[in-house]
Amino acid sequence: MHDATSPRPQLRLAIAPGVASSYLAALLALQRAEEPEVSMEFNEVTASDLITGLYKRRFDVGLSLKQVSDSSLKSLSIWFEATALATPLRYPLLRQQSIRIDELKEHSVFRWKAEYSPPLDQYLSSMSSTERPNVQHVSSFEMLLLWVAAGYGVGISSRSRIETASQCGICTRPIADGPYEVITHLQRLSGQTNLVADRFELRALRVAEARKA
Repeated sequence: MHDATSPRPQLRLAIAPGVASSYLAALLALQRAEEPEVSMEFNEVTASDLITGLYKRRFDVGLSLKQVSDSSLKSLSIWFEATALATPLRYPLLRQQSIRIDELKEHSVFRWKAEYSPPLDQYLSSMSSTERPNVQHVSSFEMLLLWVAAGYGVGISSRSRIETASQCGICTRPIADGPYEVITHLQRLSGQTNLVADRFELRALRVAEARKA
């Protein structure tokens, strides 16, 4: 319980583009329910600005899709989301129950550039020029939806995002040769003493466990 005579505890959270919105909403709701006395400061930043802000102690915790290999930072992989294929309605690929990446070579594929999936991106890069789909990067998930719903090609994104947007005139198909995952990382300075951030980290892990159940 917060002592009214002491400063109100605060958590400065930095969020990079692409972080799983359904997981994040569940985490923030849990945080608000269990520690309503903690003042939350939200910062929407790029992945690079998030890391810089942690180093300069502007943020206590960061959530990003980019993993960082740096001994001065603690990077914990907390949420794993499978990717899937978004297709227009009445699209030829809908005859198949699941689709392999190499079956997309005759199609335009839209990818939201902020939603990193290293295994998927590495595989696409390793394909020969004759096998590689025509990948077009877009600035947001909403733009991906626009192009797919209009019938200009298919999109690859986290399955939960695609299913949430099913009312926008698109269908979902699993990717057969995965798993290709979008991974959210929780990042903090190593050795940081911050009990509020410690409890926030544990809640993030609880949200992950609840989604597995």
